[in-house]
Amino acid sequence: MGKSFAEKSRDEEISRDSAKYILEVVKMASEFEAFSPSTEVKGNAIQAIVNGIMRKELAYNILARHGITKIEPDKWYPEQSWLDAFHEIATELGDAALYAIGRALPPLLDLPPGVNSVEEAIEKIDEIYKAHHRGQAGGYKATMTGNRSAQIISENPRPCAYDMGLLTAFIEHFNGGAPVKIRHEDDMCCRKLHHHDCVYFVSW
Repeated sequence: MGKSFAEKSRDEEISRDSAKYILEVVKMASEFEAFSPSTEVKGNAIQAIVNGIMRKELAYNILARHGITKIEPDKWYPEQSWLDAFHEIATELGDAALYAIGRALPPLLDLPPGVNSVEEAIEKIDEIYKAHHRGQAGGYKATMTGNRSAQIISENPRPCAYDMGLLTAFIEHFNGGAPVKIRHEDDMCCRKLHHHDCVYFVSW
């Protein structure tokens, strides 16, 4: 026996809701796509774009094209403008430039008092991230997996290559500059491919 009109209508409504949910998840997971149009980022984080690119004039020009003409460390800017600048950099210069920008960020961050070791820094990484944002911006989940290793889950709209540079330099910053190893858990489960997060394993 076929389905009744009411049953068919209900199934169609569920299908529409499911499709809408999937589209929202994909949007939330995408690199370069702010979780909310009202989210803001602090100026000192934006400065990393200039510090990380060798061609400073190019960096300033890209930021200006997206409405950021003067960077003040304590001023707040629309996160989407920053992400749009990231997107242009990715298109023009590739992942190597995004990685370099990530590496340039740690010295610019406002750090809470009492963070003096890698372990303390990893414990505070989500707090530090959120202190540089206003509004819905995602975050990090970090878990120590050994004496000198950790798993860090990144759930934010940053490009993956930028995060790998940031996390590497962030840990080096508290490890006397000693080398840090970082690997992506699964290259197919990546924000670059619209996965909802990226999982990294770091060791030092």
